[in-house]
Amino acid sequence: MWSILVLFIGISAKIIGSFLIFCLLFLIGLRFWLEPFKGVCKCKTKLHGKIALITGGNSGIGFETAKDFARRGAKVIIASRDIKKSEEAVANIIATTGNESVEHRFLNLLKKDSIEAFAKDFNKDFHRLDILVNNAGIGAIKQQNTKDGIDKLMQINYVGPFTLTHLLLDKLIASKPSRIVNVSSYLHKMAKFDFQNLTDVFTITDKTDSLYSQMVRYGNAKLCDILWTVALAKKLPNGVTANVLHPGLVKTNIFNNFNPNVKRVLFLIIDLLYKTPLEGAQTIIHLCVSPKLEKETGGYYMDCKKVSPSKAAEDEDLTERLWHKTLSLIKQ
Repeated sequence: MWSILVLFIGISAKIIGSFLIFCLLFLIGLRFWLEPFKGVCKCKTKLHGKIALITGGNSGIGFETAKDFARRGAKVIIASRDIKKSEEAVANIIATTGNESVEHRFLNLLKKDSIEAFAKDFNKDFHRLDILVNNAGIGAIKQQNTKDGIDKLMQINYVGPFTLTHLLLDKLIASKPSRIVNVSSYLHKMAKFDFQNLTDVFTITDKTDSLYSQMVRYGNAKLCDILWTVALAKKLPNGVTANVLHPGLVKTNIFNNFNPNVKRVLFLIIDLLYKTPLEGAQTIIHLCVSPKLEKETGGYYMDCKKVSPSKAAEDEDLTERLWHKTLSLIKQ
């Protein structure tokens, strides 16, 4: 009896061990299939006399981007809604870089009034804007629409940055050469919405609020970020560029609103296989400072290289229709 039990335990342990090894090899393979290498920005470009605005610059890849710009000599403005965390980030950047031209300004991308007030004050207080990084975003949020009827996840990740950029465009154009960099995600390939009825993409249609539906909503917003960037690039004058990127899977507070059990699994995978915030910031930095990209616009980048997005992201008709639909929404 005992020998049979021991044999059973031994066989079970081998099966479990083999399964765990398979899972680990699968994750490693997935890592190298999605991101064959980790790109690093090697440009030594200085940014003295330049003004850079980074949304969500108080943590994660936004913080690492802000710190890099400060080291290069730029005046850096961190825009976020967490005042305490932003003040700590500003103090940290000043202490580590020696650049005292770093400050925080309050911005809540969830509220149209906050975006308009921020842009009005920025345009009044600053004589130029050389770099705009639309980095702030959220991975999951309770299903709810804003008072304007827009899914809050879509508002924070897409409509808010679109509105902010629209309101700062005159300043960016007057400061050319200038650059706009939008943070999207590889998960834009999970997007699912009716391309003919764009009203649906801005509102919550799946009431289940499962992890899958959350990822689809997130993918929808990130696809919109790519489409918007392509449309914007076509409309900007020479000297102003707009590009978009996937930073990689990075352990940041974008996952804070996920289910705790899901978040633990995600963080385990990220810790084992994916990127640190500093590594995730490299493509943002590259797009903002590389001399080779002075005239490159409308591209989608990953690991500091231009790559192809999903087929939907290359749909020219969808690009234009989304642009005009979003403009009509923010002007209501």
